[in-house]
Amino acid sequence: MELILYSFLYLKFMVPSYFKKQTKSIKQRFKERRKLLKPFVDLYKNPVLVHAVYDINIFYKILKEGKIKLPSKHSSLKKTPYMERVLKTDKGIYYSLGFQYLTSYDWNYGFIFDLNYIKDLIYYKKGIHYKAYMIIVNYWYENDKAYLEKLANTNKLTREVINTYYTKRYKGKVRKILEFWKIENELFNFFKKYPLKKKLTKLIRKMAKERLLKYPLSKKNASRIWLEDIAPELIGKKDNNLLKNPYFLGVYIIGKIPKKVQNILKKKYVGKIIFDGGKLRKFIK
Repeated sequence: MELILYSFLYLKFMVPSYFKKQTKSIKQRFKERRKLLKPFVDLYKNPVLVHAVYDINIFYKILKEGKIKLPSKHSSLKKTPYMERVLKTDKGIYYSLGFQYLTSYDWNYGFIFDLNYIKDLIYYKKGIHYKAYMIIVNYWYENDKAYLEKLANTNKLTREVINTYYTKRYKGKVRKILEFWKIENELFNFFKKYPLKKKLTKLIRKMAKERLLKYPLSKKNASRIWLEDIAPELIGKKDNNLLKNPYFLGVYIIGKIPKKVQNILKKKYVGKIIFDGGKLRKFIK
């Protein structure tokens, strides 16, 4: 199982509200993603790329400015500040193949792009941040379980996450599910203090290098795997100017559209799609 998960700032023993408790199984979430992508595949013959947003005010601000900015140019919280620094992915804009954050966390707003935009993005055929933490925790499980147990006993939430890792099955196998985003602060601190940190870091960077695909292989891979239970990682290293980007198709908004959002769409985004999670029947006019 590969997940593209952003890092975030933690409150003690709490998971940020924009990472809601997941009520659906992994299998159900991937099934829903494929369903949401199908209208686009029918129309464009390919899946689409998405930059998801969890907050309506951030969504409106991006629309108003006409630009998705690099992290260094805005004040919004980063979603995975720790492992991103190890992998040197902390200065990019994240995209998903389809509606991953909508189906996993009810992020009800986002920007949709034609698959050809993939040529301007760094593409990992499977998620690297999730896998990085799996490398760490799997190593501890196999070679230093006492250290893993020490992490697990840090607090109630760390115990819960590690117990899930120990026991929950995915495709018939245990130790495939690690909800690292719930405890990334604690997990990364244990990694940082670990005597064999350099060895694990080397393994993590080797994994990321092996998963990197350059264009046009990236497009070919994305065209195929949208039907599979795989979530690639896509990162942009420059601002995305929506008003000039020829690959920008439109937006998705689930639920009622606020008046100020309606107004900015009509003013600046004539001819772009509005997707409400159903059919592609809404267009900005």
